[in-house]
Amino acid sequence: MLVITRREGEEVVIGDPKNPIGVVRIASVKGERVRIAFDFPREVEINRREIADQIVQQGPEVLATIKPSTSVG
Repeated sequence: MLVITRREGEEVVIGDPKNPIGVVRIASVKGERVRIAFDFPREVEINRREIADQIVQQGPEVLATIKPSTSVG
């Protein structure tokens, strides 16, 4: 496991820096809560661990539609 320290607004590039798969940005930090923004193609699945575990155990029928946020911050 790779652990990287980032501050609010900083990013991590996933894949080849010239043609990245995606980018993860620290959107905000408030107390113990961290908002993370993912910029990946739609075909790349991104799930919270508890949802990913449910998918593995019960199958993909537990998937729900997540509407994109209209604002960041």
